[in-house]
Amino acid sequence: MGRTLESRVNDINKPATLRGRTTFRELAAFGVVSLVLLVSLAIAPAKNYFSDWRHYQKSYVKLAGERQSGNLSRNFKGGIRQIWIPKLAVVDRCETCHVNQNGALVGASDQPFRKHPPVPHDLDQFGCVMCHRGQGAATSVQEAHYTTEAWEQPLLPARYLNASCGQCHLGPLAGTPRLNEGRRLLSAMGCLHCHTVTQPDGNVLKPSDDPPPLVHIAEKTSREWIYAWIKNPQAYAGSATMPNFQLSDQDAADISTFLIAQSTPSPAVKNVPFPSTPVHAEAADATAAATLYGSSFCSSCHAVQNAAGNLVGGDFGPELTRIGSKVNADWLRRWLKDPGQYEPGTRMSHYRFDDKQINLLSGFLLAKKDDDLLSGVHLSPADAASVVRGKKLVTENGCAACHQINGVAPPQNFAPDLSLVGSRALSQIVFVPGMKHNLPDYITAKIHDPRSFGPALKMPKFNLSDEQLTALTTALLAQSDRAAALPHELLLPAERRSDYHPGGDAGRLMEDLRCLSCHSINGNGGDMAPELTREGSAVQRAWLEDFMSNPNTLRPALIRRMPKFNLSPAEIKTVTGYILAAYQAPGFDSQTLDARRLDPDAAARGKQLFYSKYGCQSCHIADYKNDKGYVGPALAGVGSRLTPAWVYQWIKNPDALRPGTLMPNPGLKDDEARDLTAFLMTLKAKPGGGAK
Repeated sequence: MGRTLESRVNDINKPATLRGRTTFRELAAFGVVSLVLLVSLAIAPAKNYFSDWRHYQKSYVKLAGERQSGNLSRNFKGGIRQIWIPKLAVVDRCETCHVNQNGALVGASDQPFRKHPPVPHDLDQFGCVMCHRGQGAATSVQEAHYTTEAWEQPLLPARYLNASCGQCHLGPLAGTPRLNEGRRLLSAMGCLHCHTVTQPDGNVLKPSDDPPPLVHIAEKTSREWIYAWIKNPQAYAGSATMPNFQLSDQDAADISTFLIAQSTPSPAVKNVPFPSTPVHAEAADATAAATLYGSSFCSSCHAVQNAAGNLVGGDFGPELTRIGSKVNADWLRRWLKDPGQYEPGTRMSHYRFDDKQINLLSGFLLAKKDDDLLSGVHLSPADAASVVRGKKLVTENGCAACHQINGVAPPQNFAPDLSLVGSRALSQIVFVPGMKHNLPDYITAKIHDPRSFGPALKMPKFNLSDEQLTALTTALLAQSDRAAALPHELLLPAERRSDYHPGGDAGRLMEDLRCLSCHSINGNGGDMAPELTREGSAVQRAWLEDFMSNPNTLRPALIRRMPKFNLSPAEIKTVTGYILAAYQAPGFDSQTLDARRLDPDAAARGKQLFYSKYGCQSCHIADYKNDKGYVGPALAGVGSRLTPAWVYQWIKNPDALRPGTLMPNPGLKDDEARDLTAFLMTLKAKPGGGAK
């Protein structure tokens, strides 16, 4: 029509007459254009009508009708369902398809109609994408669940879902074992010596491993052992956490040459005299040595492979299976005499062994060797060029990030910051051939075999199981930009370790014994042994002095026990006095209980409560001859160990005295608590005997 008008107008002032009819070509063109417009206008409603969400909603209504859930099908309101949480920047339309989240349609087991498992959070409070990721605003399966050109973040695979909890919960959390293990591994495997990981609350994660200083390494071991160790740490100790740097023979030889060359004499050479007698290896000594090793509870911290090849013992200290192939005899004897003289920051206690005990233990340990370990090691004589090359390799590989080394400063910003690695854009990642293009698979592959991404990369290969790889990936996926942007009130910080250390003469003695390696006091220390912050309110002086002199077990089922430190009577009194005076429970009133009311009649009633009404013997042993409770500490000698006031207040409300304790609150009345206390205070027997 426009062309017809144009052809009939000669100029502005002289219009021509219009043509009577249009041509066929013009009509055809007009029809095609109209048809295209009509089809394009129909696409949107047609696409909406045949969309995934409408299909699922119709299927839900049909399924509800088939299962005779008439009310559900009649009351169902279709359409887009949306959750909007502005403060979390969450827009969720997931319930548009997942319409049975509340489980109203009983028995639906297939997605998207499966009931959501019980969770401690309200869906309207956090939405879906906070946990599952994906594109919450999408209304098609492809766009909501998978990576598209416009959206990089697909649904989080189920095995990594613990990572979502870690966005708010920054410390250990019950019910998230993979997240907890992953964070533990980040600290224990040395990752944090090179990588920075800052949590959303600003807390920077710290390493928990204890790499030895190498400044005196020549006293401890040989150049040949260092070579074998750095070539393949797991060939020496299967439990070794040091990674494999995949060094060439020449590089390993150069590094071992440099480490021996940089070594300086330790104070132990000057300050720790040798035991007066040589190391023995006679049969009688071997039996006595094995007994001493066992009674010193070395296996609480150190593991040894048994005849079946299984590791037996703790993982707090290094494995000792082949220790005789590693250490020099002179160094070992000085170490057993006083570990702190060689390594001031060691976690090993000063046992105060006498010369005979040192000879027995050193002979026992030196016999644990593997002659094949070093049989194939034949190094060329050390020279200055090898030392120079070795120092360069040590610097380039970042060895000083973990180990103290003379002449090599710890590297700064040696490895990428991982604080936001859980939301790294896929466009910034170089995937190796054959790898799925998603973030979890990339992180897992990068941990498992870092140098598959390029032989020039410095990150070594760690000895990790598939489950450990999954746990580490889970912990790193929790480090996301969404977590960093969460409102502060939603963050639940991890418990921070304090820098507490005991003071005075007792403090110096407790530092020498390394009490904080096993015990926690005022927020600092280990978790291998009981927490001592309130110990002074709990125990009796006579018992504590006797225990420090000759520790016995309080939990018969446990393998780990406190060793004997061969303390002098004066040292025992110093430590005991300090514990009783300094470690008191806040607000604890030792006068709340009238001891005169703990008479035989009350004890008899308490015994009935213990064995009948409350069944305390299910967890505790009051009589070693008859009781079988191994869950809680033995109570056979509790009358000599604990104060009556502590026992009374403990059984009334255990969590008030030790928050987080596993001991339940039985809800005792005052008179029941008093009667139970009276009975427990009659239990004066020592392990092996019956209750009096």
